[in-house]
Amino acid sequence: MAGCAQAKKPAVQLKAAAVGSRFDQVGRVTLYAGEPCTTQIMFDFHGAGSTVWLAAPRGETEILTDAAKKERRVHILGKWRRGGQSNCSYVEVTSAELTR
Repeated sequence: MAGCAQAKKPAVQLKAAAVGSRFDQVGRVTLYAGEPCTTQIMFDFHGAGSTVWLAAPRGETEILTDAAKKERRVHILGKWRRGGQSNCSYVEVTSAELTR
């Protein structure tokens, strides 16, 4: 029976924009379930067929956690940042708002 189960395909990581450039998208978030490349990363943002790592301050973290638990869409504004490793780019959230 080997081979009957389908392997879950990992989401495609969006190619990071230049550090400091704006991020403005609507999509869904999930809690980050791995070992992040920097301690600030707490969420995966799923939008436009790709995944982006998010880091957020406390107020936005509460909104994003609620959105993840209730599977709600969110509008994210932020700036691209780079972690300590060369392949570690993420968005630092400046605003998170639930959408319909």
